[in-house]
Amino acid sequence: MELKDIVAVTGVSGLKKLVSNRNDGLILSDLDDTNKKFYPSRTHLFSPLDNISIYTDDDMVSVGEVLGMIKKNETTIPVISSTSSNEDLKKYMAQILPNYDRDKVKVSDIKKLVRWFEIINPYNIIKTEDDKVAE
Repeated sequence: MELKDIVAVTGVSGLKKLVSNRNDGLILSDLDDTNKKFYPSRTHLFSPLDNISIYTDDDMVSVGEVLGMIKKNETTIPVISSTSSNEDLKKYMAQILPNYDRDKVKVSDIKKLVRWFEIINPYNIIKTEDDKVAE
């Protein structure tokens, strides 16, 4: 499983894994390959995680890169809970990605990012820069 196979679906909590693509929607499963279900494109919007980016002061950084930064720094900067206070979430984001755009990146975006990390980290699909160099 790779980050490109992980999908956020509107109206559905958590993340799903892409199983198959159909003209009128997607067949998705839980990340552990249970509960396969069809999600019609008429009622849902789909966002593969590798297509999502975080605004910075300079440009944008992919969610995959930010998740990699969280993973790389989790020993020195402990991962915060997605239920932490707004101020704590902002401080944490500033530690992970110091140049994130404070006007465009909302607290709800940071919460979602942390929640996604909590969900997919056990599956060992988040790559750090060190992992990419080793490949």
